[in-house]
Amino acid sequence: MREKFLFFCTCTGLEIMTAIGVTGYLFHLEEYVLSLISMIVFGKLILFHFIMEFFDRKKLQTKNSHNVERIKP
Repeated sequence: MREKFLFFCTCTGLEIMTAIGVTGYLFHLEEYVLSLISMIVFGKLILFHFIMEFFDRKKLQTKNSHNVERIKP
């Protein structure tokens, strides 16, 4: 549960909240084209951050598994 709350303090969490706010506000103003453009731009940025976080976790797990193997012999 702690990790889920800390997620909203990260860059990705802030980007998601900003994307929802900006896109929602543009949609409210009936600027549908700008709303769609902002959704696409923010979507690509958020997707990039999720991909980078995935590879960082994968790299960290690989690094930790190698350290455990070195200690055991």
